[in-house]
Amino acid sequence: MTEPMKTVAVIPAYNEERRVGNVIRETKKYADSVIVVDDGSKDGTMQEAEKAGAKVLRHIVNMGKGFALQTGCDRASENADLIVVLDADGQHDPSEIPNLVKALEEGGLDLVIGSRPPNKNMPMIAKFGNWWIRSWFDILFGIKTKDTQSGYRAFTAEAYKKIRWHSTGYFVETESIINASKHKLKYGETPVKTIYHDNYKGTTVIDGVKIFCKMLLWKIRQ
Repeated sequence: MTEPMKTVAVIPAYNEERRVGNVIRETKKYADSVIVVDDGSKDGTMQEAEKAGAKVLRHIVNMGKGFALQTGCDRASENADLIVVLDADGQHDPSEIPNLVKALEEGGLDLVIGSRPPNKNMPMIAKFGNWWIRSWFDILFGIKTKDTQSGYRAFTAEAYKKIRWHSTGYFVETESIINASKHKLKYGETPVKTIYHDNYKGTTVIDGVKIFCKMLLWKIRQ
């Protein structure tokens, strides 16, 4: 009888004292363990994460989402079979983890992106930004995705070694897909529910411009 694969969830967090505890408690229902990377928070994020039962890794200063994810995934890959990454702000519904894992396993994939279907609650700037980035992503790299910037995804620990990114900011999502394509990994998407809180924090216009510039530079260097 085949043993179930060990799933470790990685959650980067910066000043998420308000919601990180609930996110961890819900995530623990669907993952074997939870790693939170407190990325130099100035509030009680670390204390709330420890209280909720997560393994907490801490950056003394804020290093950026990409760097925080790398710290967490490096640790998770030491003993995990599958790694799931999600945000600490409650935007990603932890109950979707089984769907991501199922899509990964049944599809024989290396990477699964939890794509966010547009709905009336999605901020207009997010709809436009997602469309703009994924359109240029397709033009530059010939890779079609429904949600290039979704930070909710699952991948195998082996795949992580190949998709491992260098970006410290929001280019992390885009870079990991480029790396997956470069190494001819099998990847796909599955729709996930997204919760838009009143203090929703997504990719800003400035972030979008930075991502676009980095895509151009990446393409030029190829």
